[in-house]
Amino acid sequence: MNAYLYLLIALGCFVGELFTMEFSLTCVGLGLLGAAVTSWIGGALGLQIAVFIVVALASWLGVRPLALKHLYAKTKEMKTPAEDVIGKQAVVEVDIDPLQDAGRVLVNGESWKATAAKPLAKGTPCTVEKLNGVTLFVKEK
Repeated sequence: MNAYLYLLIALGCFVGELFTMEFSLTCVGLGLLGAAVTSWIGGALGLQIAVFIVVALASWLGVRPLALKHLYAKTKEMKTPAEDVIGKQAVVEVDIDPLQDAGRVLVNGESWKATAAKPLAKGTPCTVEKLNGVTLFVKEK
């Protein structure tokens, strides 16, 4: 097969990788680059296929795990804004009445729907204990 065809397909894999960030297409692209080099130096089609398989597998088993580990090392430490409010101090903005399912609190300058085990009056300082959907469960300080 023509080396330029391998290069064109490899380029497509590398561009596609920009949208996935999974490194699977990169491994295929590296295998295609190996096949392109083999084709360019005059290797037979069987050898080109063998080089593609070896290089793609080697990069899948060797390079991909290291790349994923490096790229996603800190994602377990990240919190969503909703998870970040748990444990924070809040102030009741609108009276909380658990029976009426009414009430709002201010956390870090943001207004959240809230509920509590007992009614809380406006201005009461409280702590966010948990999050249920978009409703915070708070406890008086």
